[in-house]
Amino acid sequence: MIRLFFLAILLVMAPLSQAGLIFDESEKVVEIFHTQDFDANLAKAKEGDIRAQYLVGAAYLYGLEEQEIEVDHEKGLHWLEAAAKQGAAEAYDQLAIAYIEGLGVEKDASKYEEYLAEAAERGMSSARLDIMNLYRYGDPDLGVEKNEEKYLYWLEGNAEAGYPFSMITLSLRYREGRGFEVDYERAFEWIMRAVELDDLTAQRMAGEYFEKGIVVDQDLVKAYILYDLAGTAGIRKRERAAKQMIDEQVDKAIAHSWQWQLEHNSYRHSSNGYRYQPDVSDLEPLSLTPESDQ
Repeated sequence: MIRLFFLAILLVMAPLSQAGLIFDESEKVVEIFHTQDFDANLAKAKEGDIRAQYLVGAAYLYGLEEQEIEVDHEKGLHWLEAAAKQGAAEAYDQLAIAYIEGLGVEKDASKYEEYLAEAAERGMSSARLDIMNLYRYGDPDLGVEKNEEKYLYWLEGNAEAGYPFSMITLSLRYREGRGFEVDYERAFEWIMRAVELDDLTAQRMAGEYFEKGIVVDQDLVKAYILYDLAGTAGIRKRERAAKQMIDEQVDKAIAHSWQWQLEHNSYRHSSNGYRYQPDVSDLEPLSLTPESDQ
């Protein structure tokens, strides 16, 4: 129901073009902005170049001292709106800022929400997090109240988009029945997705499922591995699991923990020295996902 409601809104709001992000993560956008050839970009913008429209719009909106471009909010908004009409997520994000800060327009919380939502739907990371937290906490200064339905929509969307913190939060909500019916299987699914992204908090939380046999068969080796991967935060739980294990199981868990760290190029302080760093060159991988266990 939540998804259908927002989909209907987006179908009405969305422009014909679905450009999404016009800069990829490897690009240094701030540097590109400051070192741009403004005159060349202005010519390109007039020809419909979406990136040039964004860069020119931002230059006018904030000024570009390096090229002696003075602030002109009207021109800035014009070019940002042109880029937004072509679907540029970054342009929608800048327009949201303009409406919340009153840059050339009267402050307008509803316009801020609208443009922020567009930027978020088109993949703008900061916008996705901003709008999720806006509805989670509300903002009295903007006149925006907490909205559980909208918050959960963005929480799910951010989890699907690959944000570990959102995956963890969604897992907890399924486990505790907050906003959803209690569903341990969904909770486990989401926490394990965060585990695969090598999130230490998720690994500590996931260990409990295997230690206690919650929706999966009890597996102390996997519990130990996950607690160990959680670093210092998982030490006590790791030691608790170890008390229920024989030495061979502990050695196996240590080896697979080290194997994971090598594969992910992500090392835990708790793995320095001791019996860690064993030779795992011939060790068969151990999946932490029950469906694909070998």
